[in-house]
Amino acid sequence: MLRTTHRSLSAVAGAIALVGMLAACSAPPAESGAGGGGIATLETGTPTPTAAADPLFAKYGQPVRLRLDMSDEEETDAWKPRDRCLADHTPGMQDVPAGGDGSSASAGVGGDPAEAAEADALCSRVAPLPPWELDVQNPDALRFAQSVVDCLHDRGVREVEITEADQFGRINIAFGGESNDSSSISLGMQNVDSCVASESNGSTQ
Repeated sequence: MLRTTHRSLSAVAGAIALVGMLAACSAPPAESGAGGGGIATLETGTPTPTAAADPLFAKYGQPVRLRLDMSDEEETDAWKPRDRCLADHTPGMQDVPAGGDGSSASAGVGGDPAEAAEADALCSRVAPLPPWELDVQNPDALRFAQSVVDCLHDRGVREVEITEADQFGRINIAFGGESNDSSSISLGMQNVDSCVASESNGSTQ
């Protein structure tokens, strides 16, 4: 609306009557402003940018999205911002990098457990996001996980189940069951990567 007014003023190009038009046009916004529902003008305050509002993102960078086909080195690099954050916020503890399994990195020596838990919760914001196929926010994640379980059953893994999402929002698959069946654990570890890969390729076709 401001742009439209500006164009009409430029086209009229300098008559004394223009002053009267400007005065007449300026009156309505003032009245509507008094009622609390005025039209936004150039004097309206500019909102504070939110992109860099989180100081953790500014210091450690935005979290990345893990991929199912990431190498071990790539996945380790993705966890480094969280590892640095934990080291900075738990100086009295010997931090253990989380690695690719999503485990907590708060185990240490001689530190305050409450401080470690607080740092763990804080630094989760810069932890990498889970692969979309296993992200609890993905409505198809459970279907994908079940297809991996079915693949593992086909390969002889008896005790295998889908677990609840971990603290990072990743749905995981556990082997062994309540009986801690060693055969299921070894077969599951042996075949899970190939099952994940085959089901991932099938879901993209």
